[in-house]
Amino acid sequence: MKAKKTKPNIVSVHLSPEAKAALDRACADRGMTIKSLLGRLIDWFNSMNKTEQSIILGQVEESDVEALADLILRRRTSGKTARTGRTKKRSRK
Repeated sequence: MKAKKTKPNIVSVHLSPEAKAALDRACADRGMTIKSLLGRLIDWFNSMNKTEQSIILGQVEESDVEALADLILRRRTSGKTARTGRTKKRSRK
C-alpha cells in the first residue's frame, strides 16, 4: 500500500517592502530560509500561554505589561507551567 502524501499547508503573508527586507536580512544573518525561521517563530508563539501571546501581539495596555510579565515570572518560578497555569506533578521515585 502506498503511503498517503500530505499536502503542505500554505500561508500567504503580506509584508511591506521594509518588513520583507528586514526578514531577508534576519534569515541571511542566521543562515535560515524564510520558511524555517517563520516555522520556528510560530512554534515559539504557540508555546506561550494566552497572556503571553496577548503581550506579544500588543493586545495589552502598555501600562499593564510590566505587571503581567511579573505575574508570568512568579507563576513559572512557583512550579506552575507556563502553558496551563497548573502545578506540575512531581514524579515518584
